[in-house]
Amino acid sequence: MQAYHACISFVDTQIAIVLDALKKSGHWDDTIIVFTSDHGYHLGDHFLWGKVTLFDIGAKVPFIVRVPGMTKGGTRSEAMVELVDIYPTLAHLTGLNPPKHLQGMSLRPLLDHPDRPGKKKHAYSVVTRGPKLGYALRNQRWRYGKWPDGEELYDLTQDPEEKNNLAGNPGVAERLQDFRTLLTQKQKEAAAQKMLIR
Repeated sequence: MQAYHACISFVDTQIAIVLDALKKSGHWDDTIIVFTSDHGYHLGDHFLWGKVTLFDIGAKVPFIVRVPGMTKGGTRSEAMVELVDIYPTLAHLTGLNPPKHLQGMSLRPLLDHPDRPGKKKHAYSVVTRGPKLGYALRNQRWRYGKWPDGEELYDLTQDPEEKNNLAGNPGVAERLQDFRTLLTQKQKEAAAQKMLIR
């Protein structure tokens, strides 16, 4: 853990070097900055050390966007966004036409109005664990996960640390079925986009 935190401190220092260079070069006010990274390790959460899970702690990543004259420091958005949204967002901000087959959507409407709910109702994740694929859908309240050998459903309002899997609870059977249907639809959309690229 000490080495992990040392690595984060080192990365923070490198980011400061880049930002300082932008200011010194005179490009601070004409450069769009997008900061993101891979997600971190569990570090013991859920009795896991590494990654490759569908838990929120293993799917969320840092994501900061600064657009001179548009974004305001210190603001936050609770909208559902995905990393596939970066390309169309940068294309939109720079006046370029992105390819039609992109899965993401521009986040431009959220940048100067972070209080907006956003257009996406769910964030979609896919992870590989050996030969197995795991899929997840998350909205503001729920996270649904599906592995070849089981399902997960967590109420993030009541259980933000995702300790109580509700997938076997008869009281959420209808919600579980809704997520199954949504996941099948999302997988079909992703497969269709993949076919367009070929």
